[in-house]
Amino acid sequence: MDSSQYSLVVDIMIGLAIAYFVLEVLLNLNDIDNDTSNLLLYEWSKGKFFFIPFALGAIAGHLFLGTTDSSFKMTNGMYPVLILFGAVIAMVVIGYKVKFEKSKLLLTILLAVGLVYGHLFWSMNYQL
Repeated sequence: MDSSQYSLVVDIMIGLAIAYFVLEVLLNLNDIDNDTSNLLLYEWSKGKFFFIPFALGAIAGHLFLGTTDSSFKMTNGMYPVLILFGAVIAMVVIGYKVKFEKSKLLLTILLAVGLVYGHLFWSMNYQL
């Protein structure tokens, strides 16, 4: 990746972080109780969208952890993304078709599984 592409990616990431921060401040300052992003995500996760902790865990493992052990590397770099996308689609279908209690324990386990998945199979550190 050349320096102009890298700078563009960095600028986009900084812009998203600033936009999220501004949104969170605005949500905290408005007159509506319990409408911050973390509470909304938690409520959605307890409902049909229980894939959210898994996806956030996978993204966190991918961005902030990541193994350098290449024995976990898949032959094609798109496979981890496709597997993650397939798992999320399956969870969405299950969320709409099957009604069950999504406890904090289940959501925590999904977060941990996603974190391990992102760390081992979707690592950015294989080249290190």
